[in-house]
Amino acid sequence: MNEEAVPEESTESTGLATVVSAAVVAIALIAFIVQNRSDTEVSWLFIDGTWPLWVVIVIAAVAGAVLSEVVGWMLRRRRRNRG
Repeated sequence: MNEEAVPEESTESTGLATVVSAAVVAIALIAFIVQNRSDTEVSWLFIDGTWPLWVVIVIAAVAGAVLSEVVGWMLRRRRRNRG
């Protein structure tokens, strides 16, 4: 059986796709922030008050990014320790 080598996707195109994806998400987040500038009631743990909605959105986005990185780090660490 003749197996032909299939070239893997280059790291340059993977890096470009990552940058484009990040740019699309950032643009969408900026558009959402610009369109949602009104105040909103916030009640979370010991925090109560009225904040601009864009602040709540930015805090949620940053928290999601940090959580994603922490989980990714934990999974990579677990995989490295097993193998």
